[in-house]
Amino acid sequence: MMSQQNRLIQLSLLGALLLALFAVVYLATRRIGKPGRPKIVKHHVKTKPADALKHWTAERMRDAKGVELPKVDIVDQQK
Repeated sequence: MMSQQNRLIQLSLLGALLLALFAVVYLATRRIGKPGRPKIVKHHVKTKPADALKHWTAERMRDAKGVELPKVDIVDQQK
């Protein structure tokens, strides 16, 4: 009877250790992520849409200059 209890305790301890190991590996791989992939950043704008429409008149749109877009290297052609 005693050896069966010890065996059950050992198996449950082994299961808990394996579960903890899997959790650590999972969290470590999620934290590292894929190198070279840019993160998405969100910016909240406090300006009301009506104010933006008032600002961008036809004359201002004609005088507006474009911004330089970031250079992106395509790594995977399949995506």
